[in-house]
Amino acid sequence: MKVKDPVCGMKIEREEAAEKIEYMGKEYYFCSHECAEKFKDNPEQYAHQEKSHGHGCCH
Repeated sequence: MKVKDPVCGMKIEREEAAEKIEYMGKEYYFCSHECAEKFKDNPEQYAHQEKSHGHGCCH
């Protein structure tokens, strides 16, 4: 099942995610440890975004 990295917007397979973080009862999956660290530094910035800004670490 594909999921979207909330930091960069990249779609990844859930089971292939580099890291998974649970925040406020929801699981977030990340394409890289760098994206996971950005999320940890400021989860509120990313947790409520539903759309990618069209840029990120992986595009």
